[in-house]
Amino acid sequence: MLLMEKVALLTRQNENFALAMIIESKGSTPRHVGKMIVYCDGTIEGTVGGGLAEHYIIEESVKALQTGKSKIVEYKLNKHAKDGIQMNCGGTLRVFIEVYQSRPELILTGAGHLASALAKLADMLEYPYCVVDDRFGYATKARFPNATNIFVNEDIGEALLEASPTERSYVIIVTKDRDDRVLKTALQFPIAYVGMVASKRKTITIFEKLKSEGVTPEQLEQVSSPIGLEIGSETTEEIAISIIGEIIKLSRETKPVKVKQLNR
Repeated sequence: MLLMEKVALLTRQNENFALAMIIESKGSTPRHVGKMIVYCDGTIEGTVGGGLAEHYIIEESVKALQTGKSKIVEYKLNKHAKDGIQMNCGGTLRVFIEVYQSRPELILTGAGHLASALAKLADMLEYPYCVVDDRFGYATKARFPNATNIFVNEDIGEALLEASPTERSYVIIVTKDRDDRVLKTALQFPIAYVGMVASKRKTITIFEKLKSEGVTPEQLEQVSSPIGLEIGSETTEEIAISIIGEIIKLSRETKPVKVKQLNR
């Protein structure tokens, strides 16, 4: 497989990685052209020439993945030059490190009008999403044609269990009812985010119920409810925009806080 084909595959698989590419070389260097995929653990595919310069480029790529910011790095491959590295080639090398970050993976828990609006925004942003509901007539491929999967069960908590949320999952609870069941189920997984559409009064009621069932206040503090950015939204579409806006903001934070899971 060609390296750029692998880049395309990793992008489709929603993986985190960096692509280091030589953009300029002067004088004697190990290579004048080259590309290299760098993963979060420092493993690579491809090469930009090997040696000490490549070692430094791998280090910088891992740092770029940690911060989520692309960068350009430059090295003088001359141990006698000022700011040079311990190499004898004598030339200079400039490399562009492009960061490919995984996109938030949405779990739309509820398949009503708001979920439909959220799905359209997810399609536009190329965010993968699945749909969870207890209504077979709502959670359909016809209504959510681009969903990666649809999970329907008369017990919506079981449907969410089938979705198997991961640390990349952003669970958005927009159900018609049983929010408490769904929220308690979501907190069983090490997810990136859980948000629930509810009024302040309803949120308090649900939280008190879950506390009586063993959910800790610390865990409930991690729940975003009411959900979305404060933009004065009123219509379904505006609410969907505020929710996606909140997820974009949180997903771009350098160190996103993962939801602490309940013991199952």
